[in-house]
Amino acid sequence: MKNRDRRFAWILTGLIAGIGLASIWPHEPLAAAAGSDRNEKFAIVTAELDLNTEAVFILDFLTGRLTGASLNRTRSGTGFVYFYYRNVAEDFKVAGNATPYYAITSGHAEIQNSGGAQWGQSAIYVAELNSGRVQAYAIPYRITQVPQPPIPVVPLAGFPFREATVTE
Repeated sequence: MKNRDRRFAWILTGLIAGIGLASIWPHEPLAAAAGSDRNEKFAIVTAELDLNTEAVFILDFLTGRLTGASLNRTRSGTGFVYFYYRNVAEDFKVAGNATPYYAITSGHAEIQNSGGAQWGQSAIYVAELNSGRVQAYAIPYRITQVPQPPIPVVPLAGFPFREATVTE
């Protein structure tokens, strides 16, 4: 009987210690990663604008046009309120006879607000194979519930990942 009491005491002690440790351990908020998908003609990716809002971006491989939109963040509101665009084909200067090959993703980027400009918490990254470049774009963002006219995403920085080539 005494052995059984000791087991119970150790289980109870472990349970209390575990609950106590869990209550003082730093808590990390759970956040979903950006989603993306693609086929041979376009790609779609999401980008976080703030803790409660994200935007969806579509890169059309045929035209090189990046378009995006953000939903109204209030429950009573419906529809999209922010619209974005950019002609990335012009940014990469792909030769007229070359077929562009794009890749797109988003990532967390704390861009400081300056000069009245406010930025989302993510950046869009687009790579193009023929030019051998990656370009980062900032996403202008302000909390609003009124639909806004389309605004361009803003080029931040780029870098080459390989020599430019012409592929066919």
